[in-house]
Amino acid sequence: MSEKKEVESELKPGVSVDVGTSFLVTSRQKKDGTFVNKFYRNCLLPMDINDESTDLLERSNYFHIKTKDQYFVVGEDAISLVSAIGKGEVVRCMRDGFLNPDLSSSSDLLFDILSSLVGKPIIEGENLRFSIPASPIDRDVDNVFHKMVLQGFFTKLGYDAKPINEAMAVGFNDNPIMKGSDGQEVPLTGIAISFGAGMQNLVLLFRGMSLMEFSCTKSGDHIDEMVSKVTGVSKDKVIRIKERSLNLDKIDDSDRVSVALGIYYDELISRVIHNISNKFKEKKGEVDGMIEIVVAGGTSLPLGFCKRFEDKVMKSDIPFKIYRVRHSQAPFFAVSQGACLRAQSDYKKALGNRA
Repeated sequence: MSEKKEVESELKPGVSVDVGTSFLVTSRQKKDGTFVNKFYRNCLLPMDINDESTDLLERSNYFHIKTKDQYFVVGEDAISLVSAIGKGEVVRCMRDGFLNPDLSSSSDLLFDILSSLVGKPIIEGENLRFSIPASPIDRDVDNVFHKMVLQGFFTKLGYDAKPINEAMAVGFNDNPIMKGSDGQEVPLTGIAISFGAGMQNLVLLFRGMSLMEFSCTKSGDHIDEMVSKVTGVSKDKVIRIKERSLNLDKIDDSDRVSVALGIYYDELISRVIHNISNKFKEKKGEVDGMIEIVVAGGTSLPLGFCKRFEDKVMKSDIPFKIYRVRHSQAPFFAVSQGACLRAQSDYKKALGNRA
């Protein structure tokens, strides 16, 4: 048996793809319960097709895609090449959680990357769940076109593909709970939030059922852009500082980038809490107990994020009681892993229907 076949035989049927603005992530689960996660940074460096660029790419191991008019270097290789040659600017297939309308070939390029990432089904018609955002409350757009384009693509690859709300996937991965008045814990009842690069996605769950879900733009990318604008430091450098060294518990007051990051993180957290409160009041719902909030996503990764969120939410006017704020057990992979669990559930249901 080949090495690839041996790996495939260890996997449970059911795969997922977190189609994020900044990262694309796929997850499968082994029969021992552990996850196999793979990801690409969702960015591209466009290069003109000429002798110089062709020689460079032929001599390197850079992952790249060739279209009729351009080369596109993909992911971390794109970041490395920009730094090495000192010119050019990366672009993304996605913007604010959806396909980038400013990049005419965004869907074709995204599909090439996703094909390399997710590969072919390990069984015929394998169940696949892909993440989609809820329609945003601060932008006049819905998720229908984005959802249907992605579903059509995964179907062409041979999968039985269905969408899953990004925040719902976090909920299935991390199981927020409600503490009832009798002290009992009610599973899959609480708030799950995915803080991505393009959007924040939120769902209020009751026993695994969505009671309320929405998304907002101006998330991690917005923080990067604003900090770069007010400090004069390049966005690439701001991103490196945010991803590698930012500690929201210990902001260095002499470092203007860290100070600015702290300010815009506070603004993001306050805005999310304000939106939760307003949307819940509009719904006029009631929660009989203390609910847990689980947060995930790349924008939630800096140290101290959950503490800042909890401090602010406990002082807010949210019309229900908060038990605690908890960071996902795997914040970067939570969406993909939760979606993978739902894909496995789809597979089991299909087996049962055929029995």
